[in-house]
Amino acid sequence: MSRRLGGFVVALLAGAMPLAGQGLDRRIATAPEGNVQFHFAARAGVCGNGAGLLRTGDGSNYYTSFASDVGQAESCTAGPVRVVVVRVGREIIKMETFAGPLTATPESGTDLGTVPAREAATWLLAQATALEGRPAREALLPAVLGDSATVTPTLATIARDPERSRDLRRSAISWLSRRRAESGGIGSAAVARLLDEVVRDRSENESIRSTALSSIASLDRGEGVTAMIAFAAESDPWLSRQAWSALSRSGDPRARQFTRDAVRRTTLGDDLRVLAIQGIGGEYATGADYRLLRDLYSSLDSDRTRDAVVNALGTAGGRDNVNWLLALAESKTEPAARRRRVVSLLGRLDEPRIREALRGMTEGR
Repeated sequence: MSRRLGGFVVALLAGAMPLAGQGLDRRIATAPEGNVQFHFAARAGVCGNGAGLLRTGDGSNYYTSFASDVGQAESCTAGPVRVVVVRVGREIIKMETFAGPLTATPESGTDLGTVPAREAATWLLAQATALEGRPAREALLPAVLGDSATVTPTLATIARDPERSRDLRRSAISWLSRRRAESGGIGSAAVARLLDEVVRDRSENESIRSTALSSIASLDRGEGVTAMIAFAAESDPWLSRQAWSALSRSGDPRARQFTRDAVRRTTLGDDLRVLAIQGIGGEYATGADYRLLRDLYSSLDSDRTRDAVVNALGTAGGRDNVNWLLALAESKTEPAARRRRVVSLLGRLDEPRIREALRGMTEGR
């Protein structure tokens, strides 16, 4: 075949397959005015119903709905991610994300069909960095759902960029922690360092720091608890309190023991001690924890901390706690306001023996 004829054949084949050589960005840019949609392979665990139900499959129980009649109980089917780029003319004003079965009849607008997941993620992340407001934030969700997509480098860039909106940065930080172990990404260690830097940066907005702190606290394999214990000792009052709050809500044995040990320290300020008391007597409390609070009560020297013990034990109920509270209600050395609070808490328990004891107190006055 002559060189001239070969060139003609190549040109002819290129003309017969115009989309094969075009990137997604060009295909969307040159599509007719109005909406554009495309779909791509989803990462393992992503499912939906093709309409209003979408779950990310990463343990976060993410759920969104664009239709008010979609219920949580509806089946969640594995399938591709479908993105509808909502445009006014050619301006992107919204991005809608779906997963699961594809609709038999595509929505109005241009349907580009199947595109490579990595190419889709690259385009979506580019939109997240180029657009403003809601469309930028909405572009992140489908990007992180793509099969084999590498997203952490761009997420890290967005997370660090003070020029981006807070909502976008918070979303990037949250997804960064969930995708920290992705193949070909920046790596878990780099993600951990970035989150730590954001948390410790006192010049950073507190809502951004709080998102980073929550991401660290939720790390699996126990890294989060170790970090929170270190943060609790920081001189930064905001960071210390946030770490204490996270530790007090944790059911991790190390966090529980840290809180038990700390609450006994007389040097601990009232604010942190109240958090510790609330945590010890909270969701993960044991009989030994309630006994600790009862024994601690007499050594407390502020109304706030004593009231915190009363509230914790009154909410918990149980024979030993009730007996202790009844004795407190009858004590002549307790302030009248606290005794009334105890009676109010006991009354909510609605047990026959408590009602009888309270009636006896009333009659004895």
